[in-house]
Amino acid sequence: MADKTVTITLTDNSDPNGANNFNYAPGYLQVHRGDRVRFTCNQAFTINFVNGSPFEDTSAVSQDSASTSEYSTISSGAKRKSYHYTVSAINSDGIIQVDGTCPTLVVT
Repeated sequence: MADKTVTITLTDNSDPNGANNFNYAPGYLQVHRGDRVRFTCNQAFTINFVNGSPFEDTSAVSQDSASTSEYSTISSGAKRKSYHYTVSAINSDGIIQVDGTCPTLVVT
């Protein structure tokens, strides 16, 4: 069992690539059943799993400010597959930005 963190950054105007881009560290995370995963973001955010969730108790993670979520445990019954998720975050202007480019948790 391992504890893992996905760090999400919504860029602002100071980023050389411009504002409102999503960066993930890591964007592709391999996990095992029983591992715990949390998400941290520099803005208020919501994560929704597209086709089922690998977690025991939730299919979405949400924080109403820049912060880190509680750990969620990968279900002992989670199928061994890729779980894609979308991220919504509120930028510094109060506008919701959505990234559907499929960051991924992979249960191995």
